[in-house]
Amino acid sequence: MQIAEITYKHILYTTEFSESWNEVFIHALGIAKQYKAKLTFLYVVNTELIDLLTFDVGLERSSSIDKKFTEAKDFTNNILQQILTKVSDSFGKEILEDINILVERGNPAKIILSVAYENECDLIVMGFKGNGTMDDSAIGSTVNRVLHRSKLPVLVIHNIKQN
Repeated sequence: MQIAEITYKHILYTTEFSESWNEVFIHALGIAKQYKAKLTFLYVVNTELIDLLTFDVGLERSSSIDKKFTEAKDFTNNILQQILTKVSDSFGKEILEDINILVERGNPAKIILSVAYENECDLIVMGFKGNGTMDDSAIGSTVNRVLHRSKLPVLVIHNIKQN
């Protein structure tokens, strides 16, 4: 049996900034370096509930919904700077030259898969906080959805920091 050579040209790393985000990011960086692949860092602002209330259910947009939209937009506009700061504080400013950082809004699983396909990524790297066995209750809902829907390989790294 001949084993095919595996190569990655573009890796998507996505995070919710759990406590071990940087350890999982180190894995993504290492894989990208090993394969000389592009690395995209994705953060998704979850607007799933707002979208459900305003579009799927068809509720009138009240002032509280408008306020939520404004807050989400403001957050989206500010989060990129926060990510740049977090990444440069943890890994140095020079690392920012080697990665593409995206901030998107919407359903996290759908956005992750959409960005991966649109950018022709070869691998998705994600972390999760589990309590032991790898089943639906241990895997976060976003990770679980991406695992079940992705046509790409997904590398899921268990929470490295244990308390």
